[in-house]
Amino acid sequence: NKLILGDNKLVMNSLINNEGAEKINLIYIDPPFFSGNDYSTYNDKWKDGIDSYLKYMQERLILMRELLAKNGSIYIHLDYHIVHYIRPILDKIFGYGNLRREIIWNTGSNISGFKSKANNWIRQHDVILFYIKSLNNFVFNKQYRKWATEQLKEFKYRDKESGAYKIYKKSGKEKRQYLNENPGIPIGDIWNDIRSFQYSSQAAIEGLGYDTQKPEALLKRIILASS
Repeated sequence: NKLILGDNKLVMNSLINNEGAEKINLIYIDPPFFSGNDYSTYNDKWKDGIDSYLKYMQERLILMRELLAKNGSIYIHLDYHIVHYIRPILDKIFGYGNLRREIIWNTGSNISGFKSKANNWIRQHDVILFYIKSLNNFVFNKQYRKWATEQLKEFKYRDKESGAYKIYKKSGKEKRQYLNENPGIPIGDIWNDIRSFQYSSQAAIEGLGYDTQKPEALLKRIILASS
């Protein structure tokens, strides 16, 4: 129950030195993307180029592994600029086999404004890498989307004991799928249903003026799934 403002490297070292090692169950980081931009809220330009960026990230990721509990998970939010450089570092620190999923966050389906003028394929996604500390012991609560109206119509049969169900065929045999046994559609690794502030009215509700602020719904999904 701490909210800490400060240089994260110094803060993490302090936590580790004060019996904080292996006490964090879930880490989400939204570091600089090596974009080369100078935002009003922070500078993402690096004096010594990519080497200084990778050194900065590696030092901090090592500390995060020390802080992570034995059953802990970490989500690293990046984009095309640098994700392919960071992934080998993560494989070395957390273990190649401990990458659980590469998540594609489709930040918005409506292309408008300056993006539409780019002489290129329009960029629409960020990448979130999901690693765990141990394959034998980690928390994951599967998340679901609600059934769409058209999908609910498929559950057109009913029995007295178990309620609505639909019929499908598997290996040539008819099977029943009951609605009450299925909380919804399991969410995959392409997230199309959460909009970034650029494409969402949520900016007016949540927005704090931070250039690269992420929506609460994105964090909510990660927190519910991995803690």
